Amino acid sequence: MTEYRVPALDLSTRIGIGLEMLQDIPQRGWGRVTELAQTHGVSRTLLYQIRDQMEAAIRDSLAPKMPGPQAKMDLLDLDEALIRRAITVLPMVQGSVRGIQTGLDLLFGVKRSIGYIHATLEESGRKATVYNEALMPARPILGEVDEIFCGGKPCLTVVDGESFMVLNIAAADARDETTWGLTFLKLVEQGVVFHDIAADGALGIQAGMKAAELGVPLRPDLFHLMQEATKISQRLERLAYQAMTTTICAWNALDDLTNPKPRRGRPRQSKLLPEEAEAQEIVAIDIFDNWNWLLTQLRQALEPITPAGQIASTTAIRETVQIIAALMQQLNRTDVVDFATSVNKKLDLLLAPICALEASLESLRIGLDAATESAIIRGWRQRDQHQLTIQQLFPPSLHALAQAFWDALAHFHRSSSLAESFHSWLRPHLELHHSLPNWLAPLLQLFWNNHRFQRGKRAGHTPLELATDAPALPLSDVIDWLVEVAPDPTS
Repeated sequence: MTEYRVPALDLSTRIGIGLEMLQDIPQRGWGRVTELAQTHGVSRTLLYQIRDQMEAAIRDSLAPKMPGPQAKMDLLDLDEALIRRAITVLPMVQGSVRGIQTGLDLLFGVKRSIGYIHATLEESGRKATVYNEALMPARPILGEVDEIFCGGKPCLTVVDGESFMVLNIAAADARDETTWGLTFLKLVEQGVVFHDIAADGALGIQAGMKAAELGVPLRPDLFHLMQEATKISQRLERLAYQAMTTTICAWNALDDLTNPKPRRGRPRQSKLLPEEAEAQEIVAIDIFDNWNWLLTQLRQALEPITPAGQIASTTAIRETVQIIAALMQQLNRTDVVDFATSVNKKLDLLLAPICALEASLESLRIGLDAATESAIIRGWRQRDQHQLTIQQLFPPSLHALAQAFWDALAHFHRSSSLAESFHSWLRPHLELHHSLPNWLAPLLQLFWNNHRFQRGKRAGHTPLELATDAPALPLSDVIDWLVEVAPDPTS
């Protein structure tokens, strides 16, 4: 039960005090406020607050209003009980249209039809599309392009590899040259400038880039190559453990045959002798260990920076990778041989980003000693840890040189892993709706670009403010604009 802080000062007393305090000085009398304060045992400040509250209430009650019946207004108390109710209800309902209908009923006791909810989502989706298309990155982006499938249809994704801003997410009927070409042209018309594009081996993406005449390099996706290698690693590890299990079974079977006191139950059997099983186990473990070592060497060889902290030589990388691929082929496994052959075929594409980096820094490295180059690169690699600028790390004579190095390294790009990360976040929505509705795609894009990262090198920032260098509006304000008739928040 609610009650006043000063129980003796009840409602009728406050009304009387408020009416008296509203009178002018001649009618109220000099010193009347002090007398009232002493009578009721309160401060003069409280009496003036009661006067202001009374005046505001009278003005609100007597202010002109729209003629006709007034709209019904139900006030909702946002208390701890409602918050706990929302926490309990939200995991129970899905994000589908019917799930929204159930959530409205359980949380607020409000009933809305499926048609009303769908129409509201359609309107919000249209406004979100306008909002998304109005805000484009301020700089050329490191494009990451990929496709995710739902219901047998592709959804085309374009992500900025630097800010993690989603530039396009839309369902399409195909993923061919025409569809991707139109997608790229649409982004260019909106103001997107590509620095390069990283993608897997999808032919539609490559053909779409040519059809749109983007004129930017296509970087092969190292992420998918390493993902393929991970599958081989898991397969070889599983085979090694199976061989170890087979050896144990062979020794157990031999023990049952030679033990003078047989164990209870059916005798254990093995198709191999212990010596044969151990030989196969040694081979399986050797293949797994050798593959892991070669894969580690391959991943390190493809790095643009050497362990000594200098820009790697593409000539040395090419020779090293070719030797590693030849050693992989000697493992005499079909999947490993196919992987090594694929690496040799893609070697020129894999080396293209490193060649571009090496060429861009060639003139700067003339006469530059190894220690200085290593210090500049080490400063760039640890920039997120020490949070120091070039001006704080290096003397004035190295500022321009270090800045050029840092800019070139920042634009080194050869993976679409951010697009894959976004897809992992997007997939539950696709599985829930069995598709990507026209209203859902722009709403998810708007949410992603305005949400604030909680961890990582982008912690505390939104993709939108990283891409546009402008302070982002709170996500709640953007959503308020979606559901209300209000001025464009981007203007």
